[in-house]
Amino acid sequence: MDAQSLAESFPPGIELPPELRSLCYWVEENGYPISGYFELCEHDDETIRCWFGSDAAVGELAQFGAGPDGSLYCLWRSPDGGTPIVHMGFEGQNNFVLASSPVDFLRLLAVGYDEIGFADLDAPPVEDEGDPTVNVLFQRWVADTFKAAIPSTGSEIVAPAQASHDDFQAWIEPRCG
Repeated sequence: MDAQSLAESFPPGIELPPELRSLCYWVEENGYPISGYFELCEHDDETIRCWFGSDAAVGELAQFGAGPDGSLYCLWRSPDGGTPIVHMGFEGQNNFVLASSPVDFLRLLAVGYDEIGFADLDAPPVEDEGDPTVNVLFQRWVADTFKAAIPSTGSEIVAPAQASHDDFQAWIEPRCG
């Protein structure tokens, strides 16, 4: 995913964070998988419109990633003015805040879950011998580039993020058409 194309696809008022721009460059150099089945993708208002069944959330979310089932990874322009990273399940399930910052999101990716939005984040990722989810090269890059420790479980990142933004599902509900 080209960083410039991703940035240009975002709705007005939501900027592509430098850390996610760096992730685009990492993918250009190293390819996939980043971690598990997560992939970068351009934002498209139509995707947000279809997910909600209305225009009510268009401009408030900037999609930058997707899971294999069509789950969305977005920056959310929350009512408090922040832009935490959220997961929105393809069929409207498992909607929650993943990380309060882009660096925390990269740390969460580096833990190595196959599908972050559906994994048991209280446990370390389960490795499948035929399809490993932990990318050691990516872990080193995150740790070295951002001087950030990679936790053994995702709950170390997700639990505080959710506590800071526990209103995400309540924000979603009135916007669904």
